[in-house]
Amino acid sequence: MNQISDRKTFNAEIAEGGRFALFYSGYCPFCLSFLPDFEKLAAAAPAAFLKVCTDDLPELEDLFSIEVVPTVLYFKGGKLSARLDGVLGLGLTAGQLAAFAGKCGLAAGKNPH
Repeated sequence: MNQISDRKTFNAEIAEGGRFALFYSGYCPFCLSFLPDFEKLAAAAPAAFLKVCTDDLPELEDLFSIEVVPTVLYFKGGKLSARLDGVLGLGLTAGQLAAFAGKCGLAAGKNPH
């Protein structure tokens, strides 16, 4: 899993096959409790998962209209294909993430297409 530190790297990563990008803040308790769930799912296909800290890259947060963190975006062929927006005051759950990943085509041990 790649921690994105700049927009150029982000653009290069999403240009590849299917990519799940977690937008999070290092100060958000909901993000911090969700990170282990995201990392656990990412272990099955680490190249398909990215982490974007909105504290460091607020321009990406604005570009994709992310209003609540954590939020997971799925990119296919460089374009936003699906999104799982966090819920204010609740965040996201492992179950929501698993269902979203399955909907986007992530099968056990395989990269999404």
